[in-house]
Amino acid sequence: MKKHLVHIAATLTILVAVGITASAQITRTMTVTVPFDFHIGKTALPAGTYTVYDTRTQSGDGFLMADNDGGPRVFFIAQPVKTGKTRSVARLDFRRYNDKYFLTRIWSAGSNIGRELQQSDLERDVAKTGERNVARKASKPESVTITSE
Repeated sequence: MKKHLVHIAATLTILVAVGITASAQITRTMTVTVPFDFHIGKTALPAGTYTVYDTRTQSGDGFLMADNDGGPRVFFIAQPVKTGKTRSVARLDFRRYNDKYFLTRIWSAGSNIGRELQQSDLERDVAKTGERNVARKASKPESVTITSE
């Protein structure tokens, strides 16, 4: 009887592991060196070399950005966005407000479909502060693109 229960438990464990693997695929999307500190949502990340992993599941488009030196990691959700032309190289798009950078889009090589991050509360606050200081500086954010290695 004990052998039978152990066999059933082992079989269930294998089935659960296979099910998890089938429902969550993790693939390396790109490696990129970001030469400035930046934000993903409210998470601040230092300049450095990062690998972006696509963690697409049945419930949505998730991504993991991990510092290659074992530093910070952040998981985030992004929505599909389409452009008219196919990207030849993978890249990250940022919005810059003075000295603050926010990740806005991820583009894979060989595709015209990218992923766009929702604007965070922190980014909206930084943008509003820039609008109040319009007399001193232009308040429009600058677009900055970093291509993959």
